[in-house]
Amino acid sequence: MQNHKMITVLLGLALTAAIAQAAKPTISYKTDGSNLIITYTGELYLSEDAISWSKLESASNPYQITMRNKKLFFCSKETSDNKNFTIQLSDTVSLDMIWIEPGTFMMGSPEDELGRDPEKETLHEVTLTTGYWVGKYEVTQSQYEAVMGTNPSRNYGVGDDYPVYYVSWNDAMDFCAKLTEAEKAAGRLPAGYEYTLPTEAQWEYACRAGTTTALNNGKNLSDMDKCPEMDEVGWYGYNSDRTSHPAGEKKPNDWDLYDMHGNVQEWCFDWGEEYPTSPVVDPTGPDIGYYRVFRGGSRSTRAYACRSASRTYFGPDYTANNLGFRVALAPVK
Repeated sequence: MQNHKMITVLLGLALTAAIAQAAKPTISYKTDGSNLIITYTGELYLSEDAISWSKLESASNPYQITMRNKKLFFCSKETSDNKNFTIQLSDTVSLDMIWIEPGTFMMGSPEDELGRDPEKETLHEVTLTTGYWVGKYEVTQSQYEAVMGTNPSRNYGVGDDYPVYYVSWNDAMDFCAKLTEAEKAAGRLPAGYEYTLPTEAQWEYACRAGTTTALNNGKNLSDMDKCPEMDEVGWYGYNSDRTSHPAGEKKPNDWDLYDMHGNVQEWCFDWGEEYPTSPVVDPTGPDIGYYRVFRGGSRSTRAYACRSASRTYFGPDYTANNLGFRVALAPVK
């Protein structure tokens, strides 16, 4: 050891994005007399001057290198295919965001799906060309209060981790606008993105997570009303005791999103309209309308209203004790 210069190891995170990441990579090291042995999570990078860095492609873990008379620097970075992140809304309240890769899917429901509304759920192909983030959970009461300073929820499940309800579409968009302003001021807003409500297409694509069945657990309904297939994925009228429940108690979908079926219904960005019959790209709904869309079913709805394809419309000022929202970080519309 005395015949070798000290090799400096940089412990910590070299950020590659302008947003705080949910899981920070780790790095540690030890020596066996002639070799430096590095254990890490994420991806390993090497530098000779701590300025220019090179990724060590296919590096083993632990990574072993012979000690030599040359100063080297190492750091770990987040794995490039993990774009999920967490932001702090206050000292005690955070918001988890899940990255959704772009893709193509069939939106709506097949003709033989139990509970289908043929006037609202025409099956058609949708392509989303740009990735986006959506909240891992429905916006909770503590998150809403951290941004808006108030909690409108009452009587049907009250607590920090319960989803917020009695919020209108306008309220939800105000929340998104304030969050966008705060994150932009903090330098954490990716260029060309803003916090908003997901479009219907973004919501359903995220909800399905590659499934084509009525529910995102790969199952169809066996009954319009009381349906055992619902029990593992959502709180609805037959298992909720008519109250909302803390976010994240049911099984998530394959993209780690919770409560897409039930608990509270969720506002979407779009004005309501009938679906097209031909393929569409990046739909955002009509420019004007009377009613905004919400999705996902709730603690008080029947099973058929909790399906991935189910849609409901109300005016943007409408509020209800089973209606909340999920935030998206999406390309500016």
